[in-house]
Formats: sequence, structure tokens, C-alpha cells
Amino acid sequence: MMRIAIFGVCIVSLAVAVLSLTATTKAVTYDSGQRMFGQVEVEPAFDFSNGNSIYLLTPLKAPLPSKANEAAVAPMYLPVYPLSSTVPAGDLNCQSTNCDHLNVLPFPQSDYGVLPGSDAACMDFNGGHPCSPVKGHHHLVGIASTKGDFNVAWHVKLVVFTSPAFTNGSINTMVTTLSQVQALVNNGNAFIADTPITFNCSRTSQQTYDIGTPVIISYP
Repeated sequence: MMRIAIFGVCIVSLAVAVLSLTATTKAVTYDSGQRMFGQVEVEPAFDFSNGNSIYLLTPLKAPLPSKANEAAVAPMYLPVYPLSSTVPAGDLNCQSTNCDHLNVLPFPQSDYGVLPGSDAACMDFNGGHPCSPVKGHHHLVGIASTKGDFNVAWHVKLVVFTSPAFTNGSINTMVTTLSQVQALVNNGNAFIADTPITFNCSRTSQQTYDIGTPVIISYP
């Protein structure tokens, strides 16, 4: 009887341990998509120093492009994920259907798939020029408290995966830090595509995001 009792205790202990492990290893969930209220929009992003989730607030009537002095501009990196990436769409800061920007890759990239200029997505989001479809993207910015390059004006740089990244699976990894971006570029798995876009935004709270109305985009 003693052996049976001890065995029973072991089974219970093992079950508790498994449940505890499951709880601690449960996948982290992220917010996805822009939200709006009043004259501002809020969207999720990542602190590129440590990969922590943050939120950014953009005034809707701010000058575009920003009129900030060049010394007051910091880079914002946007890793752009192809449709074939296994990263869950719901974990991306933005998808083609819930943000009003970068709904397609604004130039054709064969590994992503090429949409001709006559395709509805290119007509709607890329001025009728050829483009490539995307699953979505992240926003990576520096934050002052973690010694990142933080400014109110942000210059947008796209992080675009190359052919080797499709072969070796790099497209299936969440990119949330600047060190990851640098490693991808150094290893030939991505390149940085500069854009003419500089806009103003500031850090805000999750509570600000939570009270906003989700943006819904009609994707062709």
C-alpha cells in the first residue's frame, strides 16, 4: 500500500509539473494592427534593444514627411514577412488588413512573389506599379531608457528577406531586435531598403492602444 501511495503522489506531482511547464512555456501573444481614437493612431512595436513590446502614437495631422532637423531623426526598421513565413500573422505588428501602410512590398521581389502592375493590390497600394504580397511587418525602434536611438521623427527602413532566408528558414523567425537585423544582413539573409518616409510618433502606453478602434483595411 505504501508503494502505491508513493506512486500516486509521484503521478500527481508529475502532472502538476507538466501543467506548470506548459503554463511557463506558453507562446507569448502580441497585439496586431493600428487603432484610432480622436486625432491619433496607435500601433504596436518593439524596443529594438531588447525585443520588448511597446506602443507608438502618431498624430493624424502631423506633417508628412516630418519637418524635423536631420539630427533629430532616428531609424525605424520594418522587417517585412512573406506570405510563406510561418510566423503567425496575429503576432505581427501589422498585417495587410489591419494597418494603413506597407500593405504590399512596394517593389517586386521574386521570392515574395510578384504582383503585376495590373494586379488590384498594386493598383490600390503601390500606385499601379508592380509589387509583392506580404503577410505583414514589425516596427523596430530605439527607446531612450534602454539606450536606443530615440527621436520623435522616424526614418523608415525596410528589412527585406533574400533568397537564402527562404531556404534556411530565417523567414520563419520573429525579428524584434536590431542585433537580429544586423545578423540577417551580415549573413546575407536580408537587405535594408531605404524609403523616403520620415514621420513623427512617440511612445505611448498599452492602455492608450486598448481604447482605440481597430483599423480595418479592404485588401484586394
